[in-house]
Amino acid sequence: AVSALCGQHLIRVCLAYFASGFNTAAVDHEADGSTNSGIFQINSRKWCKNLNPHVPNTCQMYCSDLLNPNLKDTVICAMKIVQDPQGLGTWEVWRHHCQGEDLSDWVDGCEL
Repeated sequence: AVSALCGQHLIRVCLAYFASGFNTAAVDHEADGSTNSGIFQINSRKWCKNLNPHVPNTCQMYCSDLLNPNLKDTVICAMKIVQDPQGLGTWEVWRHHCQGEDLSDWVDGCEL
């Protein structure tokens, strides 16, 4: 069995891999004008402030802050997203690649 703490690491590793290929500087532009930013590809429609002043900015940060290789703010924002009713399902890559999968191989050999 995977401990709860280790489970959180597994979730983040899988999500980061499929969302951005572990690229903290990744930016993807959506057809609706929103952007997905950083290692977890957090979207500007709800979570961060971009050029549009009329977004909720739930994480209370600029989307460009999510591009920082220091992941502290990015992880804090991701934790807010996970607490949202949609939770990890917010990320399409989670639903398609990580949810319901055995994630233990992602940290095989790591001392967590």
